[in-house]
Amino acid sequence: MDSRPSGPVVLTVEEKAVLNEGIGLILSRWTAMRAAVDNGWGGRDSHLKAERTVSNVLDYFIRLKDPTMGFDGLADILENGLNELNTLADDGSLEEVTETLLDLYYECLEGNYQRVEQLRVTSSQTSAKVVKVCNCIFSDILF
Repeated sequence: MDSRPSGPVVLTVEEKAVLNEGIGLILSRWTAMRAAVDNGWGGRDSHLKAERTVSNVLDYFIRLKDPTMGFDGLADILENGLNELNTLADDGSLEEVTETLLDLYYECLEGNYQRVEQLRVTSSQTSAKVVKVCNCIFSDILF
């Protein structure tokens, strides 16, 4: 990342649109969230809960007063999104996804949309990964 802005930032309409698309693409590839949605761990409206997390992340960036202080608040939003889906990501991916989303945000502010373009191109390609994901409902019963 070249530079991270300090102070209030106003996103343009184009930046918001690209950022929103990028957030959706990143979160749809996050194994923990994808597993929760695919398996309905958050109930019948798991897909809507995941979409709400995308919206909450975009809203967070729109209202972010100091972009240099974004990590903790964003991580909380992502963790709450997983909690709504009765899911825990115990593999370090929460931090990784948080950092990726922040990088996306800074890139969009600079007019750099390469990451989103790359995500678009590879959106149909998926790779299998073994990760530690916990469905909270079932883990509470088992322990």
